[in-house]
Amino acid sequence: MPYHHVIAKLVSEEKFRCLFSDLSVAELRQNFVAPYEGGKPFFVGNDLISPLDLRSVQIVCTQSPDQIERDEINRVSRERIDEINRSSGIFIVSIGGGYAPQDIANAGEDVTHKFIKGSPGFKAVQLAHSLKVLRWIGGIIATVIAAGIAKWLG
Repeated sequence: MPYHHVIAKLVSEEKFRCLFSDLSVAELRQNFVAPYEGGKPFFVGNDLISPLDLRSVQIVCTQSPDQIERDEINRVSRERIDEINRSSGIFIVSIGGGYAPQDIANAGEDVTHKFIKGSPGFKAVQLAHSLKVLRWIGGIIATVIAAGIAKWLG
């Protein structure tokens, strides 16, 4: 089962933030994609976030849950650091990678463009334009019908 993770940077924050992790496709669409497309705020924990406050967003798909992927990233990172420490005169002190929210992107596939097709609220804007066109066409049809009825009544 694929797991989807949403990583974002908010306008008010400098660091990346993991908004959602370990979501199925249905949960991703319900919790993030639908509110994003509609321009409606959504909850992340106790925070209410407006899609207009997102500076950048990335959706990553992994084959394992978040914690397993991060543990693997950390293990590989520590092995690389240990190898450098053994083979060179340089000694690096580090806990390794896998702890930053955006590190999950290294473990999976970026599927952002598969789910997001426009800017925040783009479907709400399309709907508003469609309703204007429908009202305009409805007005023309109503006028033609009214003129036909007036002519028929004489």
